[in-house]
Amino acid sequence: MRKIYFICFLFTLNNAFAQKKEKLNPITVYEKVWQERNSDARLKLIKTIWLDDSTFEDPSASIKGSVALNNVINEFYKKNPDAILSSGSKVVKDNYVSWDWKILDSKNKLIMAGRDFARLNGKGQVSKIIGFWDQEVTLSEAEILQNLEADNYKVVAKYYECLFKTKDFTAMATVIEEGAIYNQAEGLPYGGKYVGFSEWTKMYAKSAEFFDLEIEKEPVYFSDASKNEVIIYFTIKCKAKKSGKTMSVPISEHFDLKNGKITAIRPFYFDTKQFAEFLKSKK
Repeated sequence: MRKIYFICFLFTLNNAFAQKKEKLNPITVYEKVWQERNSDARLKLIKTIWLDDSTFEDPSASIKGSVALNNVINEFYKKNPDAILSSGSKVVKDNYVSWDWKILDSKNKLIMAGRDFARLNGKGQVSKIIGFWDQEVTLSEAEILQNLEADNYKVVAKYYECLFKTKDFTAMATVIEEGAIYNQAEGLPYGGKYVGFSEWTKMYAKSAEFFDLEIEKEPVYFSDASKNEVIIYFTIKCKAKKSGKTMSVPISEHFDLKNGKITAIRPFYFDTKQFAEFLKSKK
């Protein structure tokens, strides 16, 4: 008997899930509508879930019909061409569905957020949607740190590209804070503390007197966004100009950043003493 009850319970549960999924289908399509950038393709999609008397209301619009909804979305993308929409979990009750949403730009900056309420007609179509805007919403701390991490990675990647690939010191200077500090290991022929980008360039020139290099392994990036730090790990292959010998050197570089610029760099060589001897060695 218990087995029969359990089977009935599972059947009821599966039926409930199926009904919820069926109710959510027009909302899933509605969200795809907002993500579609092509106006003609979007209108076709709208018509699969939208009736002639279906309505949409939010603080910026009050409209009826498929074409009107499509025009609202067209106007939205004219103002926010790089908008990216995301939404939270759905709450379903009878023929009503509600959910939170956020709109970010391509740099993950918050444009707007709010909550939508949808009334369904029970036949796979939307009868009405009312959108409420949350003027007080902000990104969560995790989202802020994630954005900061992404921005910091871009700054460090630009520095790395300018130094090792393009040799473009003019572009590099744009990501270096005035008075930034570069600490090279004292045991190296060009070791010491260099303050300001003009001093950095002198250090680069001095190091170039001792070796040529090529990238053997591209960098792996690590970060602690809460501390505005980025660490990269990579490997260079060096050729000493005095001896002609070659050597692979694993390096990690620690970057401090502030307001989108590098304020300090400290490189760590796998074996600084061995590397220094390699640079000074003669044929």
